[in-house]
Amino acid sequence: MNLANLAAFAVSVGVGLGVLYANPKRSINRAFFLLSMNVAAWVLSLAWLTAVPEIPNPVLWIRIASAIAALIPLSLWIIKECAKGVNMGWHGLRAGWPWLVIGLCMAALCFSRFFIPLESTREHPLLGVGWTVYALVNAGSYLVLLVEAIYSVRSFVGIQRVEIQTLLFGGTASGFAGISMMVVGTVFGVPALSRSIPMIIVCFYSFTAWAITTQKIFDARHLFRSAIQLAISIGAVAAAISVAVELPSTLAPRILVVLFCATLITLAFNQFNRHLLKATLMGGDRDGEGVRAAILAAGRDEFDRDVLVRRFGAILAAWARAEGAHFLILAKDHFASGNIKLPVSSTGAIELLSAKWATPESLLRQREAGGRHELAVFIKQNRFGVMVCAPIDEGLPPFILALEVRRDRNPFTWSEIKLLQEWTTMIENTLSRISLTQQARESEQLRTAGLLGASLAHEIRNPLVTLKTIAQSAKTRYNDPEFRRLLIELVPTEIERIEGLVSGLMDLGRPQYPHFESIGLNEVVETSVKLVRPKAQDEAVSLTCVLEAVPDEINADRASIRQIILNLVMNAIQAVSEVDRGREVRVSTARDGSSLVLEISDNGPGMPEDMRDRLFQPFTTSNKTSGMGLGLAITADLVKLHHGQIILVAGPPAGTTFRVTLPCQQPSY
Repeated sequence: MNLANLAAFAVSVGVGLGVLYANPKRSINRAFFLLSMNVAAWVLSLAWLTAVPEIPNPVLWIRIASAIAALIPLSLWIIKECAKGVNMGWHGLRAGWPWLVIGLCMAALCFSRFFIPLESTREHPLLGVGWTVYALVNAGSYLVLLVEAIYSVRSFVGIQRVEIQTLLFGGTASGFAGISMMVVGTVFGVPALSRSIPMIIVCFYSFTAWAITTQKIFDARHLFRSAIQLAISIGAVAAAISVAVELPSTLAPRILVVLFCATLITLAFNQFNRHLLKATLMGGDRDGEGVRAAILAAGRDEFDRDVLVRRFGAILAAWARAEGAHFLILAKDHFASGNIKLPVSSTGAIELLSAKWATPESLLRQREAGGRHELAVFIKQNRFGVMVCAPIDEGLPPFILALEVRRDRNPFTWSEIKLLQEWTTMIENTLSRISLTQQARESEQLRTAGLLGASLAHEIRNPLVTLKTIAQSAKTRYNDPEFRRLLIELVPTEIERIEGLVSGLMDLGRPQYPHFESIGLNEVVETSVKLVRPKAQDEAVSLTCVLEAVPDEINADRASIRQIILNLVMNAIQAVSEVDRGREVRVSTARDGSSLVLEISDNGPGMPEDMRDRLFQPFTTSNKTSGMGLGLAITADLVKLHHGQIILVAGPPAGTTFRVTLPCQQPSY
């Protein structure tokens, strides 16, 4: 037997068994197994025709091979019906009786004298009218299936549409090409064409079986594009080699011809591939750069983790044409997003973390092993179209991205999942940076609390002395009206003073999460300056406030604004401590259209020239004895959180002025 035909037979059987093993409960897998056995029998019968030594009269095997091939259109029709959701059984496939009748009639025709006359021999092959009818009917069958696929695929959605496109477009085109090669080879006397048919079938089988059984969903248009690229590249290589072989060695050395052909093929194919890729970009691919730019822009503009997650979700949901997007954040022993929870220890979560991603269609194509069934139920209950784990080297991912089912019900293809994996990496990096920024901010808050602690302790002691004196005098002066007046007026005032100082200090040591609300900037400046005034007094610094912002309402996070003020004022106090006398720090507010302006000025030695360009970068400091140089970097991040601007105002070498401009209203997303 011909070795190539035997290989085609083995591949057909192996592919059919592999498809059936992938998910034996799935109708389309069983239908594909039936088609595989049909093709395997056909390829095996062809192997006898090319056997060595040759069969004296191959007419019988030609009849058998042709009869088996006549049933292939019926198998393709069954696959189409299974892809539509019809159960593979007699009741579900009764509508296919015309295809069965046509197949049986063509198979019977193969054994009549009208197909091949009885006097036909290997030396004098003859073809009857039946052979022409057979070729036309079979070619017409494939053509009808192809046209039917083109028109019916419009009414399908989701995985049905993708699989019908892949199976019928590829299958009918392959069958039509096989019939055409058989006719052309016979008519023009090119037997090599007929002998190449099994290899075409094997290529189709391997490619299609992989496309419908792998958990990666491919758009039929992507497969078509890949086929064009492969065909063009093979054709270009073959043409170049043919030209090189025909050139005489006297005209050009063989080595130069080979190098020239290799270079020409590489350049031509790369150019063609670039244009083809651009011309056949699908929806998700085409929008990829825009989504990537939107994610990067959101990461630059926003520093509130919750707001950033919502923005990322809106970007990805719009790209996917989905109802919504969810970030299931890791929280101790489960991933959660609102009321949606996925326990880490569940078999579904273990399966998802192992596979890194999942779609309903990918789970449907696989055996119900491990936690796949539980994961499929979880995805169906929450109407998810895809789930992608954030990248992680070890341990558990910080979040799982879940996009809801698309409005058009189309599945997420493998190329789109690769984009989502790329984007989750970008999102994870951005959220990690936000977390590190939050930790640095909390560290700076604790540092500020430590710097203010001693001065505030002294400030708290003064009202405590007053309260102690009043308490000691109560026994002897309780009936004195003047004492009672002092008791009523001073005690609440001093207690409120202590409470304000302690509350402010505790807020500095407590982790803060952005909460935007309408606040008065002047009031926040006053309370913040009150916290730092004892420190200024200890350093003999004159700290003044000029609050001229009217109105001063602003939509902002109170804790962040207070941290901005404290960081800048504390830096100013440290700067003027190097001045021998007349130490001054001035805090002012003003209104500028739809923004408020906050300025902190000092009469210190000024900012060194070499530090001005990198002033707001981390670890930049002019203080050699304390601090890590994070204060101004954190301040700049907090200003960006409010979509504001901070600058070092140009002025004389001595003294420093920082100007912070904040919009009164934050943009909505």
